[in-house]
Amino acid sequence: MSPHNGILPLYFGPRDRSLFGCYHKPRLERSGKCAVVICQPLGHEYINCHRALRQLAARLADAGFPVLRFDYYGCGDSSGETEDGTISGWLEDVSTALAEVRRRTGIDQTCVVGLRLGATLALMSGALRGEIERLVLWNPVIDGKTYLEELLSLQKEMLCFRPRPKTRQKPEDYIEVLGFPLSNLLCDQLRALDLLRLLQRPAHNVLMLESYPVPFGDTLRNHLSQSEARLEYQVIEATPIWLPTSDGSLHVPFQALQAAVSWISKAYS
Repeated sequence: MSPHNGILPLYFGPRDRSLFGCYHKPRLERSGKCAVVICQPLGHEYINCHRALRQLAARLADAGFPVLRFDYYGCGDSSGETEDGTISGWLEDVSTALAEVRRRTGIDQTCVVGLRLGATLALMSGALRGEIERLVLWNPVIDGKTYLEELLSLQKEMLCFRPRPKTRQKPEDYIEVLGFPLSNLLCDQLRALDLLRLLQRPAHNVLMLESYPVPFGDTLRNHLSQSEARLEYQVIEATPIWLPTSDGSLHVPFQALQAAVSWISKAYS
């Protein structure tokens, strides 16, 4: 496929786990730059944040950084069924995306920007592999059990206004959250998810970016400081773009996007 406006849609990764992504070619040549991977959230949060993260990729490309944003296995336009998604599998996908952007650009240094569960996956991947230079954690999910309870609360609230239709699918196979199925295996992995258990440094430099206070956020910042990562923290008050809106509009918090771009750029200016 040929690029359109500097954006190249592509499939990459193993044939049996093909991932869809969009590569944003940098519009400026910057020496010593890093390649950036964007880790998106899941389900309804993915849809609500899609416009903002595309804008983020465009701003990073304008600043001279090659960017790859992608869909996890079983999500968006990637291969696989939605109910086949797992935390362990998505961590593999993050590694695949990092390898792809290195292969495509020839740049070894990588920066990762993650939002919500995407930030969680980015941090976990960095802790496992120890190869990320700069990491932006935008309102990360720190405790999976709390995150799952929030999702179920949203689903319950929605059902008060929109009764769930009858389905032939066995109810024990998955739960549904705002139209997206979560398998029992994924729910179990989410309940067990706890970033405070990770001991390894996830990246050399970490920015925690919050649109509003994150549950356990203070504890995670202390935890990351003890991991010897160089940590910065910024609060950019903005509407939580991942939450459903009454009118279905998609917000773009430009101040938060610029904060992420500026923080990554200052290391290469």
